[in-house]
Amino acid sequence: MITTANLIILFLSIFASITFNGFFRNISKANNILIDIPGKSRKFHDRATPLTGGISIYIATLVSALLLTGLTDIGLDTEIADKGILKDSVIYDKNLNRKYEVANIEYDLLLKKDDVAESISIEIETGNKLPTIVKVEPYGDGEFLVTLPNGQKQKYSYENGIVSADVSDMPDKPKNISPNLISPSNIIIDSVTIAALICGALIIIIMLFDDIHGLGAGLRIFFQSVIAYLFIFISGESLLQLGNLLGDGPIFLGAYSTAFTIFCIVGLMNAFNLIDGLNGICAMLGLIPLSFLIFFGSYHSGSLIFIGAILGFLAYNLGYTGKKRRVFLGDTGSNLIGFCLAIACIFYSQGYSPVGVVIRPVTALWFTAIPVLDCISVMTSRVINGIMPFSPGRDHLHHILLDRGLSSNQILVSYIVASSFLCGFGLMIQEFFIEKDYLSFLIFVIFSLCYYVLTRTKLLKNA
Repeated sequence: MITTANLIILFLSIFASITFNGFFRNISKANNILIDIPGKSRKFHDRATPLTGGISIYIATLVSALLLTGLTDIGLDTEIADKGILKDSVIYDKNLNRKYEVANIEYDLLLKKDDVAESISIEIETGNKLPTIVKVEPYGDGEFLVTLPNGQKQKYSYENGIVSADVSDMPDKPKNISPNLISPSNIIIDSVTIAALICGALIIIIMLFDDIHGLGAGLRIFFQSVIAYLFIFISGESLLQLGNLLGDGPIFLGAYSTAFTIFCIVGLMNAFNLIDGLNGICAMLGLIPLSFLIFFGSYHSGSLIFIGAILGFLAYNLGYTGKKRRVFLGDTGSNLIGFCLAIACIFYSQGYSPVGVVIRPVTALWFTAIPVLDCISVMTSRVINGIMPFSPGRDHLHHILLDRGLSSNQILVSYIVASSFLCGFGLMIQEFFIEKDYLSFLIFVIFSLCYYVLTRTKLLKNA
């Protein structure tokens, strides 16, 4: 839901990003550092361009949050989860405030956790009525027992955002309840936000060195893996399950959860780094999935601020501030966008967000389809042809389309349309085929094979 506070957050982050992109661009030009020099084969720009987009996006994101809480009425909510390294810190608060809507009635909830009794007391307030207190306790697998103020006990279960009541002895009572979390307007500081800020700073530091001096592929992957592990260690969040991909129930990763999560985060960071070959493509492929998440009910102030920071960068990158004042993402920016999209997919697909599971794990594949498939197809093709997979080359899809005669703007528009369609298609399958992840996965595999055949055989041979 778009509110005045949301618009303030978005526009202030855009303004901050435009400001810092101009600031760091001027520093880069004045000191002749972080400058990308045009090349004859892969670099298509016609003048030396600063690689300051990544650091500008990060600083703009950080400063925007500080300015919003200092200069506006938008507050700061600390919601540290009971997991990760921060669960025992002084900023961990066992009391959480939530606002829900059920049957067009808004409820203010104050949740108080009791670790000893393994229960949660919920203080419910609606309108001018006095607060009502209920107690919630775990009751078997996926079920919980609610003790009402009058002492009556009722058994419920929760799955995919639907609360189901055991009404075997009360046939007149509604069976299913769909509480709708009302998005808070405050800046949310949670475990994911803190972990993302710390890991984002490390990405900027390490990848700035890569932009200036260059890192070997092996060393770059090592640092990316360390950053991915640090995120898991701080936030306590990782990929726990992949959904019902094979049709015989959810696939739980168990002991392989951490390793597989690191693999996915590192893979997406490299996919976005490799696809950053034309103005706007990498930033747009991060912006579109994040926007879909925002507009389809998974509001998080951090995501909205990051979206604004990307939009501010695009104003420079696409030449809206003047074609002679362009900036590029650099390895800092492409890795940062890939990292943030990866953790967003984890956050919203594993039930970590306040609204539970927003996208199925397989839907995240559709959200990241273009960079992931381009990366896999390019690396596979290079290995088949005896070329090192991380070596530079003109075999990405945007290179092929350039050789086919398309302009940079035409390719960018094509990528925007394709990414939007794939995100929407993945959400449509999720909506109409609930719990049938295997169907979405099968269609994605078929789509991937068609993508490889088209780009590696048809287009490449005719280019």
